[in-house]
Amino acid sequence: MADGDLLALAEAKAIEGRVEESIDLYQQAVGQDPLLESAHRALISLHLIQGDRVAAVHQYDALTKILAEQGSVPSPQTTALLS
Repeated sequence: MADGDLLALAEAKAIEGRVEESIDLYQQAVGQDPLLESAHRALISLHLIQGDRVAAVHQYDALTKILAEQGSVPSPQTTALLS
């Protein structure tokens, strides 16, 4: 499934309240494109919705490491999620 299709389906599942399914789909998207910050951001948000701050921080740390390898950092929008 293409990244755009996965993201659309993941977002639809989140809107329907099917958080676990949404997380699975966003994880697939990140697996296909680790630089897809919007999917990482969605995962962070979903983990926070579930009350799992540890998983949210872990996701943020994974994104930070991936972006650092590219000489970049997470966007302020992503960083703000954990403020």
